[in-house]
Amino acid sequence: MNRRQPIYWIIACGLVAIGILTSIPHFIKARVIVEEAAGLVVEEKGHNEKAKKPVEAKPAFDAASWYASRGESPDTHGVLIETLDGKRVLASLNAAATFNPASLLKLATSLVALKKLGANYRFQTRVFLEGDVDGKKGAQSRLYVSSSDPTFGDAGASLIAKELKARGVDRLSEVVVSPEFCFNFDNSPEESADRLSKALKLGNPKISVATETGGQLILTVNSNPLSDILLYMNARSSNFMAEKIGSLIGGASGVQQFLVDELKLPESEVTISTVSGREHNRLSPRDLLTVIRALIEEAKRQGLEPSDIMAVASDDAGTLRRRLAGTGLEGAVVAKTGTLTHEVDGGMASLAGIVYTQDQGIIIFAIMDQGNRIWDNRQMEDQLLAEVVNSQARPQVVASPTPRRLLPGTKVEKQ
Repeated sequence: MNRRQPIYWIIACGLVAIGILTSIPHFIKARVIVEEAAGLVVEEKGHNEKAKKPVEAKPAFDAASWYASRGESPDTHGVLIETLDGKRVLASLNAAATFNPASLLKLATSLVALKKLGANYRFQTRVFLEGDVDGKKGAQSRLYVSSSDPTFGDAGASLIAKELKARGVDRLSEVVVSPEFCFNFDNSPEESADRLSKALKLGNPKISVATETGGQLILTVNSNPLSDILLYMNARSSNFMAEKIGSLIGGASGVQQFLVDELKLPESEVTISTVSGREHNRLSPRDLLTVIRALIEEAKRQGLEPSDIMAVASDDAGTLRRRLAGTGLEGAVVAKTGTLTHEVDGGMASLAGIVYTQDQGIIIFAIMDQGNRIWDNRQMEDQLLAEVVNSQARPQVVASPTPRRLLPGTKVEKQ
């Protein structure tokens, strides 16, 4: 018998043991990768560490396979669709990965505006008159208009004209507006002043822009309440209006601080460059669902429904007017769109919001698609949402009998 044979056996066993031990991390990593793709593992970041949190059940809908079957790379898409209470995940793909939310960021701006200003907040336009308005001397009257109302337009001008007529003013020598004044969404104060002058029909006055006012305060025009303004902003996806509202709530830095401090979103995942969603911003689908939950809660606290500040798909005018047609979700989805051209992050098309159902309650969702094929991505968003919801719930229509009029002039008030 070879005396060295036991030694060989010991060495062989040792090598086998070492091989098994060194293979364990690779097996664990492979398993985690599979689970993450299937939505079985959720990453939670905090204190510079990553913790793995198991989800109770795998989503019934395989979003990764759905995109792959259409020749899409799953890495360029982010999806999270779940019930409002978070107990049931209907679909998940890259839920913790950050994408450019584009105009979905207006949902965060809406939330912060409601929190800081309140649903009944109204912009004010203050009107001053200088000069003697008796008889022919009325031609020497000078009108000062001070306003930062982004919605001021024909309805407000009509109230000013009626007030001037009641005071006997038939001509104006000059119309002076503040640097922030805009008329019918024209951001130029000079052009806005000219439009106002023509709407008043009181001669051909000189046009000026100044910070100072003069004369007597004769009228204050209150805008539509903030809830109506947010509905218009979100339905039309108005960057102009978002920036005007954002200036009152601390701008991009104020919104970012709110998301991190108040909603506890991971600071490393949140980048807010603009309150409108233009340029380079970052949020994950999971972050957006946190914003939507907070928006639903804040709206309820102030006596509002989500549809009071967000458009109803296939019903309200705006970017959702012709979305989801023929999917079975018409009138059951209250949402916001997001779009960026290929010049920013290669292009983005996104959709996020609420689906009302008869048997699953409120379902919330965020779908973020990166790439310059904007139209194709929009079509996929509608198809994906419809397939996920219709396969697991029964939609409930919440649309009004007739499409709503955005920013109704009847709500502009004279004070």
